[in-house]
Amino acid sequence: MSPLAGLALAAAMALVLGGIWLWQQPGGNRTKAVLMMLAGVVVAFNAWVVSLPAPA
Repeated sequence: MSPLAGLALAAAMALVLGGIWLWQQPGGNRTKAVLMMLAGVVVAFNAWVVSLPAPA
């Protein structure tokens, strides 16, 4: 795995964990929490696609 894919996965984890934290806050904005978690999933998917081997 490339170092950039590792950084992307770290950023995805931070987005998902931040979204979960925001979701649990008493006055937290649920829309922002869902969007943060969705962005984390998209970044993780992109990192997975980049880490695939190149076609022959």
